[in-house]
Amino acid sequence: MINKTINRLLAICFIVALWSAPAIAQDIWNLEKCINHALQNNLDLQQGRLSIEQANISKKTALHGRYPSLNGSTNLALNFGRTIDPTNNEFITQSFFSNGFSLSSGVILYNAGRISNTIKQSEIDQESVSYSVKQSERDIALFVANSYLNVLFAEENLKNAVAQQSLNTKQYNQVESLINAGVRPANELLDLEAQLARGDQAIIAQENAVIISFLNLKQLLLLESDYQMILDRPSDVEILSNTDLITLDEIYTSALSNQPSIRAAELEMRSAEIGEKIAKAALYPSIGASGNIGTNYSNRALRFTPTGLEETPYLDQLDENISYGVGLGVNFPIYNNYQVKAGMERAKFSTMSSVINVEREKNKLKTDVQQALADAQAASKSYRAAKKSRDAQSAAYNNATKQYDLGAINSFDYVNSRALLDNAEISLIIAKYDYLFKAKVVDFYMGRPISLK
Repeated sequence: MINKTINRLLAICFIVALWSAPAIAQDIWNLEKCINHALQNNLDLQQGRLSIEQANISKKTALHGRYPSLNGSTNLALNFGRTIDPTNNEFITQSFFSNGFSLSSGVILYNAGRISNTIKQSEIDQESVSYSVKQSERDIALFVANSYLNVLFAEENLKNAVAQQSLNTKQYNQVESLINAGVRPANELLDLEAQLARGDQAIIAQENAVIISFLNLKQLLLLESDYQMILDRPSDVEILSNTDLITLDEIYTSALSNQPSIRAAELEMRSAEIGEKIAKAALYPSIGASGNIGTNYSNRALRFTPTGLEETPYLDQLDENISYGVGLGVNFPIYNNYQVKAGMERAKFSTMSSVINVEREKNKLKTDVQQALADAQAASKSYRAAKKSRDAQSAAYNNATKQYDLGAINSFDYVNSRALLDNAEISLIIAKYDYLFKAKVVDFYMGRPISLK
């Protein structure tokens, strides 16, 4: 029995040593480092940032719609049989080689504001995507904070289990000494042995909880499961919001102004409204201007010289055959197989859908805020009740210890008092971290940074 007790003590000392040993060749991560790492490596955020770049390309494309287009072309041709010589516009029946160059340009002068509205829409779309990515960043920060607190919670539970088992072992040794001295009956060790066994089981369970909570955090941070990391444990975490005093209207008003998802939905609605104007522009005429310049060469082009006819040189032909012109065109939409009307109706329904989406986002936010505030206030009450329960149970246990030392109660009652205190300690830890996270959720909706400082 003595050897068994010594082994337990050695095991507990080993665990405590691991707990308190300084980090060697291991990174210490605080919450800010975890959040920054997640924001840099999260695949959904990377995809969202690509969407911002795509929106930027669309914006540049819309802006360049104001500018004239410019296109050049050239051709080489070998013709056989009866055809038109491009240099003199006459029919010939001889084979010949020709070469031509041309430049053309066009610009939209008027299209009922389609270009201007497309530019506005693209700017709004880019801003909307940016706000959506910001919302994702805030959500991920909250997820990381929750996972981070889960690790701290599991570690504190393990620390508590180790401390309890150390006390259990000390009590066991004291009773064993009394039994050996003939002061206590031998059967009093049975309850204490059962308590030690439960303590060993609790330590194993909490060790597993630490491993699982670390694994969840590493998966969220896209770290390998065998990566060694230690979390910075703040001595005291500040809760910025007094959840017992804050009102629903106060938190909801704040959330409406700082939650990017609401701003993104409102921008999508504005974009849809401009989309209606773009679709309606197809009903009106559009005016465009164009210009072109070109020249040709043919090896059959001849000219008179003092010595007779000879082929006109290449460069001379390119200079002599230059042609150019400008034009102004007006396009009148008359009937387009219902496409314009359908486009207008689709744009209208898109606006209606975006208006509904804004209201849905606001309603969802209000529901989330109501739940978050109710949860935080309930958790605050539970935390205060758990502290009172722990204090009361601690006093009861101290009294039971004195009675047990005096022989006024048996070992079963003593062990039961200790179990009640252990349960109260665990309940307090659970209530503490539950309140801490739910208070941080309230801070989140109030627009405050997610931090454990």
